[in-house]
Amino acid sequence: MRRAGVVILLAVGTFVAFVAACSNQGEGERCEVLNGDDDCKTDEGLVCYPMDQLRNASSDRCCPADRSKATHPVCVTPTTVIGDATTPADTGPAPSEDASTGDASDASSDASSDADADANQ
Repeated sequence: MRRAGVVILLAVGTFVAFVAACSNQGEGERCEVLNGDDDCKTDEGLVCYPMDQLRNASSDRCCPADRSKATHPVCVTPTTVIGDATTPADTGPAPSEDASTGDASDASSDASSDADADANQ
């Protein structure tokens, strides 16, 4: 009688562990890639990602198929900054197109020189 009780207890325990293990998992919860997406809540768009495709994961996890919509930190797609991420220095206003390249005093002395030359003629 005692032996039958132990066998039944083991059978029930095994059944509960089998049914409860990795089924209908939510975002960020563990899954097994070898089971396909069966471990995840596929009705919520979750798929099972291998741990090497995730950030700081020690096991496969259920994440949204479109990871840009992820809310759990392990599922969020990492962003990578490419190039220089610093803000460029302010270089001031752009030069105006009608700005004179010569000095203003040069222009007035040129005008007075022309007037003197006309007067001498």
